[in-house]
Amino acid sequence: MLDIIKDAFGQLRNLVVPSHYFSWQTILLLSIFSWAMAALAELTQAAALTVNFIGTCSWIFLTVAIWWALYENPIVIGGVSISPWITAAVLCLFVFRPWTDARLALALSAWPLVATLLVAIPYFLSWELDLRLPGPGIRQDLAVVLLLNLLLSCWIMFHFRVQSWFDRYPSLLSENLDRSAFIYELPRDTDRVSQGEALLENAASNLGEELNNTPWPRVERALLNVDALIDNIAEGITLGTPSEVVFWSLDAPSPRSKGPGYQLQLRANWLGPTAEQNGYYFAKECSILPKTPQARAEGEPSTPVAEVACVQDSDRVVRELPLAEAAPG
Repeated sequence: MLDIIKDAFGQLRNLVVPSHYFSWQTILLLSIFSWAMAALAELTQAAALTVNFIGTCSWIFLTVAIWWALYENPIVIGGVSISPWITAAVLCLFVFRPWTDARLALALSAWPLVATLLVAIPYFLSWELDLRLPGPGIRQDLAVVLLLNLLLSCWIMFHFRVQSWFDRYPSLLSENLDRSAFIYELPRDTDRVSQGEALLENAASNLGEELNNTPWPRVERALLNVDALIDNIAEGITLGTPSEVVFWSLDAPSPRSKGPGYQLQLRANWLGPTAEQNGYYFAKECSILPKTPQARAEGEPSTPVAEVACVQDSDRVVRELPLAEAAPG
């Protein structure tokens, strides 16, 4: 066991310790030394400018060392060297510090293009810094590499764009994305709830507060102008994701008679992008019935008041085409 540890340590030393001063190992040791000095400066509460300067030097040395090491010892997979892509990844991580979500997305999007630049530089610039024009065959290969990396960069940016849509409008995740050609939905343990259900729940609660125990004649007058009633109960409703407010609308058809009372259907309509051709809505059926309260004094007549009870439909409803559009011509 001790011999194995000694052999591993010896191989590591031979890899890191330079055989001569002008080598990538020297640059790598400078990077490690700079990183240690930056950590020491931060521990001793040195000026932020000093810590940032030494840390930047450490990153520069590390990037140069990795590029130099991979140039001398390229990593080849399937006949193609991936060394420029490794160097480009380190360079992008260095350039786009600090690593916030936005900067990391920018770094990943720029990574294929930076790798293309690193691939092309040796063909246009010699070690003596002389500019030269590569042959037609090499230029054609570089053009293909550029186009492929542009496509990869576009796909990475598109990924972050779609993810930002899902973060801002989580109701999109309740869609059926099985027919999508470019979105793969990872399996999940729980179903994602649309914001429309929360909107309906709040609307039903506000409707109950508005009409419960209200004299029945006043309730019937309010139901005659159902649009004003819906506007009134919609005030003050806030969604968990404010960005979705513009994509939801609350309405209700004219109430239907139900025995001595009425049946009112609250509907939360999704107006944003959807996999359904005509959009969809969530509905909640609310029964508004009169009830007779106990009289305040014996023999005193009592005015009926309203009692509201709402039940939500289990599934969302896909909108149907209007008759004029369903049967053209």
